[in-house]
Parts: sequence; C-alpha cells; structure tokens
Amino acid sequence: MRPALPTLLLALAAAPALGLQAATDAPPEQGLAFAVALKGSGEALAAGPYQLKVPGGAGPLRLEVSGLAVEGARLRGEVRLHNGSGLLLAGLELRFLSATPTRREDIGRSTVSPVPVGLRVPIAFGDLLPGESTPRTPFELSPLPLGDGVALATVLGAVSGLAVEAPVAVPGATRPVALDADRSGRLYLASAGVGRVLRFTLPSASSPAEAARPASPPAGVALRRRNGDLLVSTGGPLLEVHRPGRGRPATLDAGRNVTGLRTDGKHVLWAASGGSVLAFDEAKPGPARALGGEDSEVVSFDVDARGTVHAVLREGEASRVVVAGPAGPAPFRAGKGSGADALEAPTACRFDGEGSLWVSASPRDPEGTVLARFQPDGAPLGALSRLALALLLGREEDAAVPAVVDLAPGPERRLYVLLEDGAVFAIRPI
Repeated sequence: MRPALPTLLLALAAAPALGLQAATDAPPEQGLAFAVALKGSGEALAAGPYQLKVPGGAGPLRLEVSGLAVEGARLRGEVRLHNGSGLLLAGLELRFLSATPTRREDIGRSTVSPVPVGLRVPIAFGDLLPGESTPRTPFELSPLPLGDGVALATVLGAVSGLAVEAPVAVPGATRPVALDADRSGRLYLASAGVGRVLRFTLPSASSPAEAARPASPPAGVALRRRNGDLLVSTGGPLLEVHRPGRGRPATLDAGRNVTGLRTDGKHVLWAASGGSVLAFDEAKPGPARALGGEDSEVVSFDVDARGTVHAVLREGEASRVVVAGPAGPAPFRAGKGSGADALEAPTACRFDGEGSLWVSASPRDPEGTVLARFQPDGAPLGALSRLALALLLGREEDAAVPAVVDLAPGPERRLYVLLEDGAVFAIRPI
C-alpha cells in the first residue's frame, strides 16, 4: 500500500474541486493565487473552478481551467475568467509561478522545494466589466516536474490586475487641484473654483464638509497624519496650517512661492516650488533641491520611505518622471510591460503603502495608459487604460475622458484618483 499524501497537499487539491479559493502564501503583488494539483502521471486531481476573492468586490472572479493534457514536461489547457465582483477589473493577466513536486520517498516530510515554471508570456485578458466573461484562452506551461517518482505536483498560479470602484461626483469640486487622505479614508479635496478644501468619504460624497477656506484659492493640500494638521498652499510663500479645534489657521513661511504639498512617512512636510522641492524642519523651510532647469515646473511629486523624491517635471510642452539622487535628478526608467507608456506623458505620481509608485498620464491614443503602478526598480505592476476609464465612466470610446489631477493613497491598499471634472474613484491591485 502506498503511503498517504501529506494532509496539506490533499487539502489544497480538494479546495478547488469544491469551488473554493486555494490558500497560498503568494505575496500580494503576485495577485489572486490558485493551485492546480496533478498526479505524477499528469492526471489532474484538482483544477477548479476557482472562486477568487476580489478586494472590495461583491462577488468572486471565477477562474475555469479546462482541457488539461500533459505531453512530456509540458502542460496544455485552456483558461477562462468571469467577473462576478461587481467592479471593473482592468489589465487582467494570468501567470504560472512555480510547481512543487512531492516525490514518493518525500511523502510525510514537512518541506518540499518548488521549482520555477512559466509561460512564454503572461496571458493577457485585458479589461472586464461586471458580469463579463473572457473567451477560453489556450496555454502551454513548462517544464513540469512529473514522472514515475512523483506522487503529486502542485502548480501555483495567480491572476493579477486592478479592481476599480465606481466614480463619485463631488458637489462643489470645480477646478479641483489636489487630493489627500487620512488613515480612515477621509478625503481632502482642494477646489480652486470655490476656494475651499472639502472633506468627505466614499462611496458617498453627496454632502462634503468644508475642511478649510483659505484666504486665496488653494493650489495644494497635504494632511499631516501625526496630529491631523491640514496644510494648504495658495501659490504664494505662506502656507496655512488648519489644526483640529482651532478657529484660525496658523501660517508657515516657505520663503518662496510654492504650489504642491506632500507629507512623507516621517510626517515631514515637502513643497514644490518651480522646478524644485524643499522640505520643512517643523516651521523652518530647508534649501530648495533643483529637479530641473529654470523653465521647468514640478507639477506633482512624492517621497518614498527612504526620503527619495520622485517628481513629474514639466519642461515646455513635455513632461517626464525624475528621481532625485546624490548626483542630481535622473529619469525614472520603466521595464517592459503594460503601463510603461505612462512615462511618455505623466501628469501625477504618488507612492502607496507598499512602496509602489503610481503614475497617471495623458495618453496619446484611446488604448493608452492613464494610470500605471511600478515597482521601485521600474517593473510595471498593472495599468488602467483610457478605454477602460471610458467604460468605467459610461462614455463612448471616442468621448473625451477627464484627465487625472491628483492621487492619494488610502487604507486597504486603495489609491484614490481625482479627475478634472471633480469625480473621485478608488482603485487597488489584485
């Protein structure tokens, strides 16, 4: 009699057969994980369907794997997705990550070593509206560790992309210029049209409160999460500091005209001034750090956990993302992948809580990228196309799509996106 398979692998094999999501230790950036279990002969033990849980979704993303066949060390089959989440799912891709063989002599041991497997290229499904399904897409996977000495091979895969929540129009948000959020997800929107900073939460923003009414129309806003200070710039050297419980704002003198504001992970206030940025030591501004020439302008920026500034710099009619370094600013370079074209015409940038850089863009064609997520080394992690944003807004493909004005990281991996028409929506990786 052959010894029993390890309990953990049996559970993993059984879960997809029951329509459950397979539990794995895959990192969040790899997406929604699933596992296919095969006998050493190549016969499928468990291959779905999988009900993958979409963050913030009302239902699952259903993954079907069918037509599995093994030839040598290759696994062939077809995959299909159905979007039951109630959200727009953008830039969906499927990858196979690794295979873990359990050899007959290793049954009962606590550890097994996975081996890398992969597709020639990830399977790109594109965008799925709620209720839509993809066609069945063939795949070929290799090299698969099978054979007479293998009792079980567990193949780990993942579906990645972006989950996009419905946009909300914010009353009074005319000529929006900046956005920030606190740890609870309260949003602070600076509106130059009415000269106020509005406070609200999603999914409803029907009656936004007035968080600040600066002396002049706002140009930038930032929240110091340590003490709840709301900092507002108006294009001049004086910044207003609106503190909870105080009727009148305090002021900070930047010593030069400033526009955009950010606070970093250490609660340090940063400000953009022309083609430079500067950091405050409490109430005292530090020296300006040039990111471009005299005729350049920092239109958006953020600071990573190491204190490195990344900025969207406008020079004439062109814009680019630059990174401040010891030897001066250098271009932020993206690797190959979906979303890399966002660096051709960037409009705003922001880091999320995981250290990934989000870049919004003004694309030159209908299928170009309006929002992309990058690893610190430039590897693309997902993208929202102009076409997908048009679908989200319920507009025709050739209709004008509002530009992205600003970005703000929120709780539960959300990134809030502010559009020039005053609408706000949340997006997060899956």
